Amino acid sequence: MADRPIARSRTRARFAAAALLAGLFALLEPCFAAHADDGDSVATSSAPALPWNALTPEQQRLLAPMQAQWPLLTPPQQQRLQRKAARWQMLSPEQQDRARERFARFAAMTPDQRQHARERWHAFQQLPPEERQRIREAFRRFHALSPEERRALRERYEEGR
Repeated sequence: MADRPIARSRTRARFAAAALLAGLFALLEPCFAAHADDGDSVATSSAPALPWNALTPEQQRLLAPMQAQWPLLTPPQQQRLQRKAARWQMLSPEQQDRARERFARFAAMTPDQRQHARERWHAFQQLPPEERQRIREAFRRFHALSPEERRALRERYEEGR
């Protein structure tokens, strides 16, 4: 009987890890967009299932929190996760660290904050490419400022609201 709470705790931990991994891949979508189109948008339901042992050892390590659920995923879901794991491996260590930091920030958000972040991301994706680039450049310039300059700029923005 004492094993039951431990088993539930492990199940919850695995589920949380799987949810965090899924969230990580969602957050990393912008990093992956820099790589060639891999056909994510045309996944077909007639694709064959991808056995766990067809993944490379590194992909298995990255997707380990999903191993128990792997057979339950649809083939397009499996292939999408495999592609994203492969692309993760192509990121530099600095890019991976930056993605982990962003994911940790996202995981610390409240559900409302996460929803707001998702809505802002979707709105950003709907902008024309030139406008997205203009915003990225402004963001880079802002982060190139010293902390004091950023704080002063934020204060001026808040005063104008």
